[in-house]
Amino acid sequence: MEYNFKFEYPKQKNPDEDSVQKTPDKTPTRLMVLCILTFIWSGFSLLAYLIFFFMYHSLLDMMTMLASSMENSLPNYATYYNDMAEMFRNTPQYFFLLMTIPCLLSIAGSGCMIRMRKLGFHLYVVGQILLLGFPILIQKQGFGFFELLLSIVFIALYSSYLKRMR
Repeated sequence: MEYNFKFEYPKQKNPDEDSVQKTPDKTPTRLMVLCILTFIWSGFSLLAYLIFFFMYHSLLDMMTMLASSMENSLPNYATYYNDMAEMFRNTPQYFFLLMTIPCLLSIAGSGCMIRMRKLGFHLYVVGQILLLGFPILIQKQGFGFFELLLSIVFIALYSSYLKRMR
């Protein structure tokens, strides 16, 4: 006679388990691509603004020196670099540090959106508004249509995933 010592108990079912729908934690591929593009673009912008802030006087000297060295050989480029140096000179140094804030908000927002958090979308939108608004408010520059169009396209693409986020 053989004895079966293997006892299997039926698993108890939790009645609440059926009624609760779990939200998918997996990030959709297109949202991941958008977030990676945001990481790349905002990361490079952040790096550029930090370089402009920390090397402000050196870059200004380099542009002026480059323009003066090209005056005889390439006068068109010399005027271009003179104009760039003048524009750079008219930009206050703190502006470049301020421009890092929207870049950081965009990076943090896309990081939250990868984790499927709605807060990330709001951080990203605030970052884009500041990115468009700071040059207008501080430097009194004209409105950048291309930057606005690009921001609207990315915000629209991100908003299509807003319903799936927690």
